[in-house]
Amino acid sequence: MWKMILVFFISIVTLISCEKNCDCDLVVYESTFQTNYEWIEKNRESTDRCEVDTLSSTYLDQDGNISYIRSIIECAN
Repeated sequence: MWKMILVFFISIVTLISCEKNCDCDLVVYESTFQTNYEWIEKNRESTDRCEVDTLSSTYLDQDGNISYIRSIIECAN
């Protein structure tokens, strides 16, 4: 019985110690007619997601100009 408890405890400690730690931010960029379509950072916040991911979108502003938005997970490592 004690051997099973010891194996279980060691397994849990090993899994926890192997958990990936990352230093990542979710960053939102916007490119509009007003910025001459240069990408401008609009928002940055910490995230616990460690995989690099990008999401892009477009919309028409009130004057009918196309604007672009993209969110990117940027990691220091």
